[in-house]
Amino acid sequence: MSNKGKNILLGILPTVVVFVLQNVISIIVAEFFFVYYGATFSGSSYDDLMKIFMKCFTGKGFYSVTLFIYSIFALVIFGAWFKRNRCSFECRSMSLKGFRPLMVIAGVILFVFGAQIISSFLVSLLSAAFPKELARYMKLLKTTGLSGGITPLMLIYSAILGPISEELVFRGLTLGYFKKSMSFFWANILQALLFGLIHGNLIQFVYAFLLGLMFGFIAHRTGSLLVTIILHISFNSLSFVIEAMFPNALSGGAIVAFALLVLSMMGVYIGTILLIASQPMAKEK
Repeated sequence: MSNKGKNILLGILPTVVVFVLQNVISIIVAEFFFVYYGATFSGSSYDDLMKIFMKCFTGKGFYSVTLFIYSIFALVIFGAWFKRNRCSFECRSMSLKGFRPLMVIAGVILFVFGAQIISSFLVSLLSAAFPKELARYMKLLKTTGLSGGITPLMLIYSAILGPISEELVFRGLTLGYFKKSMSFFWANILQALLFGLIHGNLIQFVYAFLLGLMFGFIAHRTGSLLVTIILHISFNSLSFVIEAMFPNALSGGAIVAFALLVLSMMGVYIGTILLIASQPMAKEK
């Protein structure tokens, strides 16, 4: 097999590992829950036991524990994988050494606020166009505990551990391998496509794909994976606040919504420029 083909397969492999790892851990956690609830069951019938199992395996606790444990393993596996191959990926840094701190802070704030509002617009548009997908999306949020009261483990996963592991996988390993076998343009599209697909539903796929494109571009131009890790953590952490504020932002009607969308796009654009300009070496790429 040629080096080009090998690097394409290696670029896809981290996504496959994510899928396998999540499923293996979910099975192990399910077995643990099964044994625990079976041993502590005090009901009077088999049906009562099955109801408890079904409630457990479709509830917030099961998904919170599964994703939290998965993220720990993912950080170890993909962190070591990236560290071993980092220098073959143009020695992308995991630090902000040489960056201008104020420009990074300003860039992150503008980008994250703008991207959050744009993603909220996209969710609204897609929900209106595909109501069945909206039902699936809302069920997913409820099942995983991302709505209706988030669990502490899910908060840690979605705000910190998940973003770090996803950046290692997609902007670290996947983009790094793809860039060794094709132009950055196509490498970035493919890693963003995989990033969107791993979310498993149409609504999240669309905005995850667009975010993946922007994160990939920023990682490529700044030469730092840490920048996109900070962006991803900030984006996910801010989502809980923006989702609560966003409906009120539309109360002024179409004109206010349009103005807000334009300002958000400007925020993403200016934030991206500031992040790239915060690293002098990035200007040379």
